[in-house]
Amino acid sequence: MTCKHVSVSSIILLLIFFNATTALSQTTYSAEVELKAQISTKEELPFWMYSNQRGRISPETHIMGLATARMQHQLGGKGILEIGAGGVVHDGFTKKRALDEAYIQLKNQHFYVTGGVKQKEELYYGLSATNENILWSLNARSLPGLEIGTTKPVFALPGVGFEGRWGEYILEEERHVPWARVHHKKINIVLQPAEDWEIKAGIQHFAQWGGVSPDRGRQPESFIDYLRVFAGRQGGERALQGDINNSLGNHLGSWEVQVKKAFNDHSLQFIFNNIFEDGSGSRLANFPDGRYGLFWENEESAALISGLLYEFYYTKHQSHDVNRWGADNYLNHLMTYNSGWSYFDQVIGSPFFLYDKQQDRIINNKFTAHHFGLAGNLGTFFNPYPFKVMLSYRNNEGSYYRDPYTADREPKILSTYLTTRLYNGDFEFDIPRLTLNFLFAADFNSLLDPNFGAGVSLKYIIL
Repeated sequence: MTCKHVSVSSIILLLIFFNATTALSQTTYSAEVELKAQISTKEELPFWMYSNQRGRISPETHIMGLATARMQHQLGGKGILEIGAGGVVHDGFTKKRALDEAYIQLKNQHFYVTGGVKQKEELYYGLSATNENILWSLNARSLPGLEIGTTKPVFALPGVGFEGRWGEYILEEERHVPWARVHHKKINIVLQPAEDWEIKAGIQHFAQWGGVSPDRGRQPESFIDYLRVFAGRQGGERALQGDINNSLGNHLGSWEVQVKKAFNDHSLQFIFNNIFEDGSGSRLANFPDGRYGLFWENEESAALISGLLYEFYYTKHQSHDVNRWGADNYLNHLMTYNSGWSYFDQVIGSPFFLYDKQQDRIINNKFTAHHFGLAGNLGTFFNPYPFKVMLSYRNNEGSYYRDPYTADREPKILSTYLTTRLYNGDFEFDIPRLTLNFLFAADFNSLLDPNFGAGVSLKYIIL
């Protein structure tokens, strides 16, 4: 599927969605400009100053500028048409300018359709080390493509519903296999046995396929091949022998569970994502690998403490004692898609997985990590000064494959991060249009000297 095909499909689906609604009734515009400056005691910034920054900041980035604009049309029947675009300029990258967003989206109270490049929603007040799922964080740029999904759970029966998403994307940058495609689908069953309980359980599936390999040639890309990828089936006669023996393309997946209990003025949520790349992992034979989390949220988002999060990551099992092929080697695919689960030299999954540009692969996928996050507000309800604190302790052990490690990537690292609002100004609708934030971060490595960093972020919003 080329970019042209993605665009045509997007337009057709968007027109169908648009014609199902009534005429436009209201239009609103907004724009945002952000300037960020950061310094550190080493050449690379501390971990949390560049990780989970939506691909806008590299370890060597010290100056970043971002501009975005959005237009929203209110439609009859509770529908919204949204068009957005944004660009980023920065140092530290090979390309100093990049497209951050360019999309058109139609949504109503149940479903949405998005075509183009759109940033994902930030969850858990930005406290999580991986946001939505261990395989899909905010660490890399958003993938361009077409996406259809639910805006909230859809209930077919009282207390029994579902939520889901289907997407087709393109990895278009210069990588080992350029123009590879990414297929994604997600389905969760949603149960609400009582007003104060919600249980979600389901699966996410990703697959890299197609593209042109420099040493293996063009990979299968027909519609029949797509159906094989969709179902996780073996490749046809035109596929490589490894894809014929196993499944066509590079497949990743995650079983996920969320259990949420609401109280009078707060809620508590349990989070679990596992990770698998083959049949043994999908059968949970690699247990206990995955992400485990607890998130406490205050119903009043402007409270002194609005959210608390703890996450534990474990990826050391990798089916190495049950899989006849050896360890799973998470996020890598050394047979064809050598760049692995990365995009523009940044890991698409949790940033605790480390990508090395020189080796063009994930060099650290065997680790344990404890991650803490706290979000809150200082000041008054009408003039809050939000702050966020994160603390991560991880033990990196590299990989079961090769001998990947250098001293600056191992083994025990404590990473800290603090951001706090210093100034609110030029209010509109009780929202500060001009804000100034202070950033501080530090890494403490068991083998190297500490690395300290500080910065400021100036943001102006036009409503």
